[in-house]
Amino acid sequence: ASSIYDEICRQFDGCCFVQNIREEASRYGLGKLEEDILSKMGVNRVGGGRCMLKDRLCRRKVLIVLDDVDNLEQLKAL
Repeated sequence: ASSIYDEICRQFDGCCFVQNIREEASRYGLGKLEEDILSKMGVNRVGGGRCMLKDRLCRRKVLIVLDDVDNLEQLKAL
């Protein structure tokens, strides 16, 4: 997954590759992972909530790769 990511990430306005979702989610929680992803996308989550985030990200072409997801709830949360 990482080699394909490296090959195509330049085609996007923002990119984020997160490895070991299963391990990171159990260690730090999904909230922390979400904050890290948004930070890598250049989005500050303070205030505004999810509606504001959708508005900011819907106008950008982004690539987010989540590696080692083992639970559908992880995808829904992130």
